[in-house]
Amino acid sequence: MPSPALRALSATLLLVAPLFAQGPPPNYYSSVDATNPTTLRTTLHAVIDNHTRVPYTASATDTWDVLALASENPTNTTRILDVYGNLSLAKETGGNNFYNREHTWPNSYGFPVDGGCNYPYTDCHMLFLSDIFYNAERGNAPYRTVTNGTEYETVANAGLGGGTGVYPGNSNWGSGSGSSNGWETWIGRRGDVARAILYADIRYEGGSHSVTGCAEPDLIVTDSQSLITNSSTGNNTSVAYMGMKTVLLQWHQQDPPDTWERRRNDVVASFQGNRNPFIDHPEWVSCLFSGSCSVAVAYCTSSTTTNGCVPSIAATGSPSVAANSGFVITASNLEGQRTGLIFYGVNGPKSSVWAVGSTSFLCVKAPTQRMNSFNSGGTNNTCTGAIATDWLGYLSTHPSAVGQPFATGIVVNAQAWFRDPPAPGATNLSNGLQFTTRP
Repeated sequence: MPSPALRALSATLLLVAPLFAQGPPPNYYSSVDATNPTTLRTTLHAVIDNHTRVPYTASATDTWDVLALASENPTNTTRILDVYGNLSLAKETGGNNFYNREHTWPNSYGFPVDGGCNYPYTDCHMLFLSDIFYNAERGNAPYRTVTNGTEYETVANAGLGGGTGVYPGNSNWGSGSGSSNGWETWIGRRGDVARAILYADIRYEGGSHSVTGCAEPDLIVTDSQSLITNSSTGNNTSVAYMGMKTVLLQWHQQDPPDTWERRRNDVVASFQGNRNPFIDHPEWVSCLFSGSCSVAVAYCTSSTTTNGCVPSIAATGSPSVAANSGFVITASNLEGQRTGLIFYGVNGPKSSVWAVGSTSFLCVKAPTQRMNSFNSGGTNNTCTGAIATDWLGYLSTHPSAVGQPFATGIVVNAQAWFRDPPAPGATNLSNGLQFTTRP
């Protein structure tokens, strides 16, 4: 078998072109309640559960077909991009020569015997196309940090990193054998494999498929090597483990979803009917696996230090449309005794222009809705001021303020404006906050 380095010389390097992922259908996540880890797990599992099973290998459409489309080199659709080597390889009918199918959650941990009722075995959110050499070297190793191991280089593709460098560089790293082995995925795809494993933890929670009646395992992410090792029984089991949880959570943060991964999610969803929610909503990982839940997330960095104050914006309560649940948006750490207000819009990403008279970016595109002006309170010339608004209370008296019928699933972007002393007439803006209305 030719070495990865030799094959890399003849591989077509990827030239990145813009891709625009379609994303989830309208209201796909409207029933999800991210108030706390329990409600989020329950409601999110219900959304992504009971997907359509794609056969692993078949004369009709199978996982080879789905993965070939999901892993396409975006500038050359006759080639695929492999997960570990970052190689652009010619598509093959059924693979087998240069690449094969990589179970990010090794099937030996809980579901090794394929069959018509083995859903995780063929789940394409967990399967990636991989260069055969890299797949064999990884084996069934858990994902973990490898500080003293063997380097497995990647190809430097324009716009996607790759190559070598001082550890960890842009390489994969492997070490150990048996129960002590580990695999550190390179920086450009470590978030992808982490989100695949975290997806499995939410998608597979035991019980049975409500349409086919097939029994499903409970797949659990852990930091326990013994639980992972004991999951390899040679038979399909009701409970299985994979890790390492702490490392996977770090990788999720280090390598956020990119355009290639979002397109992959779209392709797999078009066949299976379900999505990997952590590609669409990366913020839900912290709530589910670390207990840090927020009804709103910072989506736009704009704020600058003003007169020694570093303003912040946050929300409390639940943005439920059913009743006034006390959903309050607050901007804090402002210069005291100054005028300010909170405004919002529902039409997407931040603006790319500076706010007039300010040193900050607008994080909300026009048209926007302004709340009533407030005095920041606190003590003059200190960072003790704050402005707050009961957003749902405001909407109860201004039902058309969002510019469309008020319903669940509306993505709202909010930002605070305030005076910026001591310069006369100067203003500043907080960072942007984003949340989705709920039932």
